[in-house]
Amino acid sequence: MFQLPEELQINNVATLHQSLIELLDEGKEIEIDINQVVQADTASVQLLCALQKHLLSTQLKIQWHGKSDALIASAKSLGVLTFLEIEQS
Repeated sequence: MFQLPEELQINNVATLHQSLIELLDEGKEIEIDINQVVQADTASVQLLCALQKHLLSTQLKIQWHGKSDALIASAKSLGVLTFLEIEQS
């Protein structure tokens, strides 16, 4: 399971992107723990949307674990919460 960092900000999107590519290269289902996320900006949410879009083309999707009010709020404000399929409860 991949643990997202506390701060999902544009200054660490390149590192996050590389980590997600490595996960994709493993060819396994992507499981992401969002419990520690306390801040999420637009660039990070866009990266997660790109991952979800890629996975959907392969009939897979992200399996989310935990809860992050910050990530949910950011995804909701961008109108992609339903697309990402992050649980709100």
